[in-house]
Formats: sequence, C-alpha cells, structure tokens
Amino acid sequence: MITNLVGNRIREIRARRKITQQQLADSANIPRATLATIEKDESNPSLAAVHKIAVALHCTIDDLLEKQHDRVEVIHHADMGRVESGDGNYRATTVSPLGNPAYSQQLFTLAAGASYIGKPHPPGSEEYLFILEGAVTLEVAGERIALKRGDSAHFRGNIHHNYHNPGSTAARGMVTIVEVPAASDSF
Repeated sequence: MITNLVGNRIREIRARRKITQQQLADSANIPRATLATIEKDESNPSLAAVHKIAVALHCTIDDLLEKQHDRVEVIHHADMGRVESGDGNYRATTVSPLGNPAYSQQLFTLAAGASYIGKPHPPGSEEYLFILEGAVTLEVAGERIALKRGDSAHFRGNIHHNYHNPGSTAARGMVTIVEVPAASDSF
C-alpha cells in the first residue's frame, strides 16, 4: 500500500503551488473525489492514478514518495523571514517554513510600553499566543486579557486584535496562525 507515502506529498506540493484539488484532478484526468481520498490516505490508489497525478504536477512518482530525509526540514536562521512594525516596536521572526499558506509560526519581541495592532486573518483562521518573557495584554474585539510569562491564549484570527506590553521591559512570545484552506480545497 502506498497511500500514506504519497497523500501528504501530493497535498503539500499542490498547496505550495496554490493549485486547488479540482484543478489538479482536471489536469490529471481523475475525479476530484478520487484525489481527495488519496490526499486523506483513505484509499489505496492505483499506480496509474499516482502516475497521472505526478504527470499533472510535472514531477516523477519518486518525487511523490516521502523519503526519510524529506521528513525533516531545517530552516537556518539566515533564511527565516523577518517583519518589523514601522516604529520598530514589534519585531517578529518566522520560524515555520516560509510559503506555507495554512500555517505560520513567529517569535516576536514587543518593546516596553508598546502596542502592536494585529492583522485580521481570513474567516476560519485561528491564532495561538504564548508568552515567553514579560507580560502582554491581548485585546480581542474589545475584551482585554492580561497574559504573563508561561500563559497562552487562543482566539479566532479573523477578529480585530492587538498586543500591548504594559511592562518596563521588552516582552517576548510566540504566535501561531492556522488558516483554514478555501472551501474548494476541502472535501
């Protein structure tokens, strides 16, 4: 059975190239439902189906097989994405793989007394906040929640939210954003 070897890779490659399931299914000349079950590892696909998908993705069957060295992706510090607010009070380093449309994880520093206005994400998104050092007041839709070192919060990412550091030293934390795929990509 080759299902769990190719399903994740197909989904990963398709997401990275921003191709919907329907687009890939049409290119591979297979039903979208078939592709969905392959991606979810709910079927034992024929070699012919896997070959059609590989051709549609312009890769080989070997490219779709998960290899041991493919299971760990290292992101070197110099290759991590960085963002900074215009005033320099908020700085973040993206520690998750860049270009993942559904998942982003950042380490951030918020200067003493500073605030950062969060950008609302698409509907269905979730945001997770964990405080590593200092204190942060999280404001979500007008509600304020005081968080200190070791505390975490989870909220819908499409709601207006802000971070504020009430302390006299910089606060550090980690934010994880999970975005739900578009309806056309789900089964």
